[in-house]
Amino acid sequence: MTTTIAQAGFVKVTSPYPEEQELLEPALAAPTPQKAAQLRLKASHWLLRAQKELHDAIFMRDGSEEGLDRYASARAELDSAEAWALRVAEALAKPRG
Repeated sequence: MTTTIAQAGFVKVTSPYPEEQELLEPALAAPTPQKAAQLRLKASHWLLRAQKELHDAIFMRDGSEEGLDRYASARAELDSAEAWALRVAEALAKPRG
């Protein structure tokens, strides 16, 4: 898992996936067909990774504190990926004028 640091105002934000930085505001993305396809692909990849992490965390649960933390982290990552994918879909569905 790669970690990138981005400056957001005066607060440092740690993001496990680089696409998360682009996707903070998908509505600001250029509305070209290539950019739309790129955003959809990145959302799909993030969702797949998050689903795999959750699947692995579920089947690796052994009742330990680390196992519970891994599950909670994977669940939160999947929630973030799903929310971001919805934001991308909404941003790309809006008519540009």
